Parts: sequence; C-alpha cells; structure tokens
Amino acid sequence: MWIKTNIILSYFHTRIGTDIFYTFPGTQVDNEISDRLYDVMTQQKDEEFFSHAVGNLKLLNYYFQIRSDWARGSREMLMLSIMFKQQISPEIESSISLLCKKFGERMRSNEDIFTGFHLKELNNYNEDNKERIRTSEGLIKEWVKDLYWEILEETRKKSEEEKITVLLNDRYIFESLEKMSGELKNINREINSSKDSLKTNLNISNSISSLNKIIDDLYGGYIEKMTELDIENENGLFSTEEDEDPDIKKSKKEKLLQLLEDEISGKKE
Repeated sequence: MWIKTNIILSYFHTRIGTDIFYTFPGTQVDNEISDRLYDVMTQQKDEEFFSHAVGNLKLLNYYFQIRSDWARGSREMLMLSIMFKQQISPEIESSISLLCKKFGERMRSNEDIFTGFHLKELNNYNEDNKERIRTSEGLIKEWVKDLYWEILEETRKKSEEEKITVLLNDRYIFESLEKMSGELKNINREINSSKDSLKTNLNISNSISSLNKIIDDLYGGYIEKMTELDIENENGLFSTEEDEDPDIKKSKKEKLLQLLEDEISGKKE
C-alpha cells in the first residue's frame, strides 16, 4: 500500500481571483476543495507553511510570492497544496515543508517564470511574449511534477509503518502513459489536417512506431506495477499474476495495438 497524494498549484488571477494553475497527477479538483483553497489563500499575506483538513483529506499548504513585471503590486501570489488521503507523520510534514520552500526558491531563481501565470491573457500579448508565456508555463508544470516525485520518495523513506511501495521506477510508468497520450494526440491532429493518404503520412507512421516502442518497454518489466498504482485495467490489457505466459502477454500487446489501429480507422471514415 502506498500513500496517495496530489499536488495543486494555485495562483491569484487579477480578474477572477484565486484560481488553480495545475494539478499533478491530473485529477480534477472538486468544488469543495477548490472553494476551501480559495478561502485559505485569500487570507494569506506572508510566506507560510500550514495545514488544514477538508473532510477526510489532509492538505499541507505553502503560500509564497514571486516577483512579477505583469501582476498587480509586482508580485504573483502562489500556493502549493499537497493533498493526502491518509494520515502522515510529523516527520513527513517537516520534510514536505522543506521541499516546498525549495520549490519556492527555484521559482524565484528564474526571473521570467512569472510569465507562465498569464496564459489566460495570451491573446493580449505580442508573439515574443506569447512564447515566453508558453515556455514558462511548461517549465512550471515540469517543476511541479519533479516536486511530486521528490515528495513520494521522501515519504517512502520516512514512513514508519512501511506503507509505501512506490519506487522511482514508477515514474517511468506515468511518463510512458503521458508519452502515449501525446502520440495519440499527434495522430488525431494529423488525421484531421492531412490532405494526403494516411497510409503514407510519415508523422502518423512515426507516432505509431513510438507507441509500439513504449508498449514494448512497458511489457519489458514495468506493466506488472499497474495494479499497485490503481490504474484502471480496461479491456483486460494489463498483466496479472495469473497470466505471465509469454504468449498471453503477446496476445494482449497485439490487442492493444489493434485497438489503436481501430481508432485510426474510425477517424479515417
């Protein structure tokens, strides 16, 4: 069993108030939590690490500010919220506090990072600033992901009851699934925009080739962890303890590839 957690990065938007910038892993934040985050963040003035509860959930929060050339008062107001579905020890809280402060320092060390929080006003900026906004937005999201894995690893090391079984290898699974999603989006985009035959479209061929390699790698030693990570086993595609036979694995891989091919065929029609 492992301690489940999510990271929510909120910011203050001049026009709409407190808003959620990014969550990882990508789960939707329900209204009760988002409303509570709004209330909590609007009461903060100084940098602070604190906790509060929402029902059975425990949230560790870190409010901080970074310099900004575009925000009111020349400051972007931000808050990290680490959401746990289980109780954690004071030692873990202390470690997470240090990691959050390290994240804040990382943000402040990049003088252009504030631009990433202005994506909703993208059309108000010239092309150079649009590129700055997109670049910073992507960088912030990568840093949030890095923080997530650091928290999991730190929690694993400090858990007194040894409830955590997630290893750094699990990061490979999430990143592989993200890559698969990206390749499928590329295929869909090519299908909708291509004027040539899809069979001769090199971008589609390259994406299918990449998907094939990702699936090969997963079946090379990581896919058995899907159950531990509570990833939905749709269509019985992922291995269980009862079907370790190589022929069964091969059949499941072929089934997954066929589903992808059927998806492309359906788009063509």
